[in-house]
Parts: sequence; structure tokens; C-alpha cells
Amino acid sequence: MDARDVAAILYTSMAREGALAEIAFHCSHLHRRPTKPVLVHRLRVVAHRTLRLIRADISAFGVPESEYQGINLPRTQSIGAAVEFLGCDGLIAPSARWDCENLMLFPERMGADAALELVNSEVVDWFAWETARGIVVSD
Repeated sequence: MDARDVAAILYTSMAREGALAEIAFHCSHLHRRPTKPVLVHRLRVVAHRTLRLIRADISAFGVPESEYQGINLPRTQSIGAAVEFLGCDGLIAPSARWDCENLMLFPERMGADAALELVNSEVVDWFAWETARGIVVSD
């Protein structure tokens, strides 16, 4: 597989804290954890062909709950690829790291009637955010 085989995807969260939980999780897997603040954007999205999955769907598609919180799960990536292949412009699925939903957008499937608008941005000290919530992952 080369870069031309990988579809573009915009991975977002429906909640600010969900986005920060994703940042904290993924940064915890880096060899050197960055501590610089991040820029968190709030977007207004209009998508018309979006599929919503619930936790029971994830399990029914062969992803055990015990593995759902993992990183780089081929099965969840296959589910997303299938949804994109079917012509959907987005997929809403439960967050594995926060009590919210995440929205994955497939820009190549978004038609002229879709919209993506930047509403605002804020600088967030994600490291302080995760520490205040007691979710620091040890290196």
C-alpha cells in the first residue's frame, strides 16, 4: 500500500474534552511526550450522508470492548474504510477515551452541499488538562 491508497480523513470529536483526551492518549504513546500547548479548533460541520455507530455496533463488527481503546486498530480502520467506500461523507462513533462521540469526515466524499467552517480556536495546555483530571499516563 502506498500513500495513494490511503483516503483523506479528518478526525474530530463532538466535545472539546473528547479532543483533548485523544491528544493526551496519542501523546502518551510517543517516545518523547510533548508538553507544548495545542491549538483546539471548534468547527461547524454540515454533512449529509453520515453514518452513526453505537458501542453495540462496534462490538458486532468484531471489535471487542476490551480492545476498543487501543491504538491503530486495523478492524476499526476497516470499518471506516467501508463506510467511506459506501459513499458516506462521515462516520460518527463513540469515543474510546471520553464520554462523547467522535466524527470522522471523508473530505473526498463531501459534496458541494457540505460545509466545514472554523468557528473559533483556543490554545490549551493539554498536559495541565490531563494532569488536572488524573489521567496522566506514565512513560
